Amino acid sequence: MYKMNKKVITAVCCAGVMAAAGVMSAMAQSPTVTVGQSTAEIGQTAGPNAGNQEANMAEKIQIWGPVLGVDENSIRIDNQSGVSFEGEIVLHISDENTKMVDAVNGFPISLADIEVGEVIYAYIGQAMTMSLPPQTAAEMIIGDIPADFKAPEFVTVQSMTWNEDTSWTLVSTNGTTYHIPGETPIIPYLTRQMVTLADVTEGRELLIWSDADCNGQKLVLFNQ
Repeated sequence: MYKMNKKVITAVCCAGVMAAAGVMSAMAQSPTVTVGQSTAEIGQTAGPNAGNQEANMAEKIQIWGPVLGVDENSIRIDNQSGVSFEGEIVLHISDENTKMVDAVNGFPISLADIEVGEVIYAYIGQAMTMSLPPQTAAEMIIGDIPADFKAPEFVTVQSMTWNEDTSWTLVSTNGTTYHIPGETPIIPYLTRQMVTLADVTEGRELLIWSDADCNGQKLVLFNQ
């Protein structure tokens, strides 16, 4: 009897492990859709426009909304930005790929600082699972946003041009042009190295605080 029970328990345990492995595999292989992609285009990765699709996939998408819940490695928000999928979205957070900052000073924050009900801004890629709710990886989370405060924007630099009046013209890869006065403060992210506006070069990522007319007020430059 003991030997039989032991065999039954072993078989049940093995079945449980195999089932769990199957669930994890299914999650990893969950179909994805590109934001703005039609149903007919889902799954198409080849063809004459493949290069353009890859370039578009690299663009960041800004979404925002109140936090519905915070888990160990994810944040659930009610996306009210009118961009991407409306309603609940699960944002996956990782130490390696996600930056989380305070909206006022640009200092790092953690998941423990995010509260249910507060409005956050998130920057995501264009790939998202077709699950309900949809899930995606967050590149940037901006939290602790005061009321009526214009949150900084997370951009990639397309060009940074010096002007004769000592100001600079910054163009982001999403096409926005910013006027950067020569005295605009710029600080590095998580390092003590000295940086200047001349270090803002093509391909660099940064946070930019600006007014309604896209006049830069402060920059936080991320490491290359």
